[in-house]
Amino acid sequence: MKILADISHPAHINFFKNALGILTAEGHEVFITGLRRGKLPKILEKEMNQYPISYVGAHNGSKYSIIVDANLKKAVNLFNFVRRNSIDIGISVGSFNLGAVLKLFGKPNLQFDDDPERPANVFLEKLTSTALYFPPIVEPKNNVKVMNALKEWAYLTPKYFNPSDDVLNDYPVEPKQYIFVREVSTGSLNYKGQQANLVATIADQFPKNYKVLLSLEDKSTQDQYPEDWILLQEPISDIHSLIYYSKMVISSGDSMAREGAMLGVPSIYCGFREMLANQLLVDRNMLFKTIPDEVPDQMTKIFDGTIPVQEQQSFREKLFHEWDDITQFVVSNVKHYAK
Repeated sequence: MKILADISHPAHINFFKNALGILTAEGHEVFITGLRRGKLPKILEKEMNQYPISYVGAHNGSKYSIIVDANLKKAVNLFNFVRRNSIDIGISVGSFNLGAVLKLFGKPNLQFDDDPERPANVFLEKLTSTALYFPPIVEPKNNVKVMNALKEWAYLTPKYFNPSDDVLNDYPVEPKQYIFVREVSTGSLNYKGQQANLVATIADQFPKNYKVLLSLEDKSTQDQYPEDWILLQEPISDIHSLIYYSKMVISSGDSMAREGAMLGVPSIYCGFREMLANQLLVDRNMLFKTIPDEVPDQMTKIFDGTIPVQEQQSFREKLFHEWDDITQFVVSNVKHYAK
């Protein structure tokens, strides 16, 4: 069986990595298509170099690039790629381009999403997918189906992720004595309209007794942050262990805020998006949604116990027993639909 995984964001690599490894070990042939977008090619070639990688589009953040390079040109290139390689099934996180192409060839494609708040995208995903999977935040209907976990759980479940404090040797920090900050670029479609560098506006109010590791997507804005904050250079060998051993995560992007929470680290999301996916962790009192101006007060209340959070390991064990193995879910469904 020839499987094509279309990857347009670094988080998609993590989502599919274990499933593709299992499928490859079982004798199936895997192909990767990706976008020339930021550091994605560098990360792809580091993390997925066991598979043939082809770039079918680009994305530089402009509206023209999003429409033309990342969608129209990508669709044409995907058509040629699928025809040339006789692909049997495609998998993606919401790649309706690949879905449309495979539909033309009469081949199944499975799409995964956690963002029903984007109606235009969801409409195209429904239209082009054989099956479209969401976490338990939507009602299943027709080709829309439910997977019992958030998609980040595919790689953060204790079954596949074991933290290692070796990563701390690269930084002047001790376990649980630093805050992990993620500042996203507002150049992506998801964050168009969000004020840039939200965390920078409150950086001077961070507690002085904790060091700060800064994951800054747009490094040209580094001068807006305190000089003693430690700037991370991606790709990081084990970023999830770095998050796991932090005292708290503060993020202006939704994905890393959820990752922090699933790793059992109290996480504050201060971006402008309202997402049902986040609510699954807000309800468990591990993810907190607030506006930037209120982040310092929220941090203080979490640190002093005014806002209680669950113990890290017991929280992760609860998720392990409550949620499905999403990696195995992907593998099983690829086999099912490829028949």
